[in-house]
Amino acid sequence: MIKKVVSIFSHRFNNNRFLNGVTFRNEEYQIFFFPRALSGTFSLNGSWTDIVANRIFFLSPGVEFRAICEDPAVDYFHIGFESSDDYTGPLCYFSIIPQELKIEFMKTNISLAAACVKNNREQACADLMGILERLENLIKKNCVIFAARIVGRFRRNILRHYHEYDFQIDYFSEGSGSIYLENRHIEYSGGCFCFIPPRVSHAITYHDSGAVDNYTLKFKFSGDPHNAIPREAFTAEVPPEKRPVVLRVLKKIVGEFVQDLPISSEVLNHLVEIINNIRSGIMRAENRQEILVNQIKQIIDANISGRLRVSEIAFQLGLSHEYLSRIFRKYAGNTITSYINEQRLKSSLGLLQNTNIPIKQISAECGFKNINYFYAIFQKYYSITPREVRRLGGDRPPVKTGTKKK
Repeated sequence: MIKKVVSIFSHRFNNNRFLNGVTFRNEEYQIFFFPRALSGTFSLNGSWTDIVANRIFFLSPGVEFRAICEDPAVDYFHIGFESSDDYTGPLCYFSIIPQELKIEFMKTNISLAAACVKNNREQACADLMGILERLENLIKKNCVIFAARIVGRFRRNILRHYHEYDFQIDYFSEGSGSIYLENRHIEYSGGCFCFIPPRVSHAITYHDSGAVDNYTLKFKFSGDPHNAIPREAFTAEVPPEKRPVVLRVLKKIVGEFVQDLPISSEVLNHLVEIINNIRSGIMRAENRQEILVNQIKQIIDANISGRLRVSEIAFQLGLSHEYLSRIFRKYAGNTITSYINEQRLKSSLGLLQNTNIPIKQISAECGFKNINYFYAIFQKYYSITPREVRRLGGDRPPVKTGTKKK
């Protein structure tokens, strides 16, 4: 923590002229505190976030920042100071002052601004140290720092940004759109649960039609030996029978937050348990799907010379054609039809190299009922004809070019 302060200034602004300036890169440490929400955004080193109530920004010297505010009348504090200490903390971050701390934090900012006007350095240093201590504790404490329910025809998309220390949850009870998460665009709809750990770039886009019912939470969780939190971002569809449990906890957190009531550690731990349960459900589903892909491969390998159609495999497994195709492609990397052809071609290659069975018979035994189609697909896959393979035997292994459909 910074201890030695060389100079301090502090102002309380009631207009947006400073906020609508060009991009800045100052030489001193800076803190911005917004007691109430504004129609504006703030950028730290290119990462944008909305200016919501009790939002705080901390900037080290040299950090690039910019603010855009549409409200002509504002209320915010701006602190700047120089220090001779070798600061080892984060270069910049933004967070939210918890409800139970905001009144005391507001009083300290007012006291600091007054002390600077009166040139009372001793009081100003004491107030600044109090603010810095609270900020240091804030980035370490387990707490909910923002909770809201967005209902109705919400049209303002959330720009791409990340949080230095905060975890984020978005649960879409209704509505649809897309989420940008770790260089991926993921479509969401009702029942979608999105978990975003610190330093993961993300954005949310709402579709142009339809209502939205979105619970959004930001919280800090430094760890619990009995309740570890995932460190990877994920999205998942919550099963219908489990949605009431998720909604009950989220409604409780949002209700207590908007009423300025403290949110207990038990509730926060329950939330982390829900996150872990949803994540575990994804892993179990992935295991089931991998087992399913292996079952599909076993059916194909056991019937390589017979009639193999995706619809018949799906019927045998009691699943839909579309679901089977989607899962297989996700885990195997190609289509079921491509896999069938690959296995038939590998089988035919072995027979061509190691037996004297006529090529037409090999074609039929490997599931190719049309000899002309067999020649065409074989040459496309191996860059050599079946007749040339038979002539060369094992002297020159065919070169695989592939027929996968990505």
